[in-house]
Parts: sequence; structure tokens; C-alpha cells
Amino acid sequence: MGPSTYNLVKLSIFSVRDVEYSYGVIEFESHEEILGKVLGKDSDRLKRELEEEMNTVFTSFSLATGTLNYKGEVLDLAYMRLEREDGSSFEIEIYEKSARSFSNTSPEDHYEFAARLIKALNPDVSIRGPRMIGLA
Repeated sequence: MGPSTYNLVKLSIFSVRDVEYSYGVIEFESHEEILGKVLGKDSDRLKRELEEEMNTVFTSFSLATGTLNYKGEVLDLAYMRLEREDGSSFEIEIYEKSARSFSNTSPEDHYEFAARLIKALNPDVSIRGPRMIGLA
């Protein structure tokens, strides 16, 4: 039987009309361990792990870690940019309690990729919440 508590992730995706671009907001609602799964790993290892878990090949993979100073609060962060052979790309900034993502794909593809990435980083999370909040 699984754990008695559930890790929940609320994932919302936004889109801009007439432009193949979408933006996502990811809220970690229960102390999900996402940032820690990225920090401390080198880019080659993380790329291999994600390719295997997501059953895909990335033609380009970037990983950077550091901090963000937001209104005087210093937050650890990890940044990833992943590009697939079809030219679609996905960028994500991961913080302890949230993340934001950008993609040159439709909102539906963005949502699917973001959900698969979060699950690949931590298989114990459940994704819930609206698929799309609105269109600009």
C-alpha cells in the first residue's frame, strides 16, 4: 500500500494567441521534493535519467543552479532547458515551493510535458488542478 499522505502538484498553463508559446505556473502544495532532485546532479546524469524516465531524446539540455533574490528573500533555484528533435523546447525554473515554465508548444503539449517532467523528477507526486486557466 502507498503512503498515507499524498503529494499534490497544481499545474496551470497559459497560452498567447497567434504565437506558439505557452507559460506554466506550478505550485507545490505539500513539500514535494522536486528542487532537491535536481540540485547536486550534473547535467549529463540528469539528462540521461530524464531521457530514460520520459522515454525521449533531448537534442539540447541545459542545467543551471543558483539563487533568486525576490523582494529580499533569497531562494535556491534550478533552471533547465530541454529541446526535442522536433524543435519543441521547454524551460523550467524550479524553486522549493513552486516552478514556472515556458514552452514554444501548444498549452496541451506544454501541460503534458510539464506533468511528465515533474513525475520523472519525483514519481510520488500527483498532478491536479486546471489544465488551462485562460488564453491571452
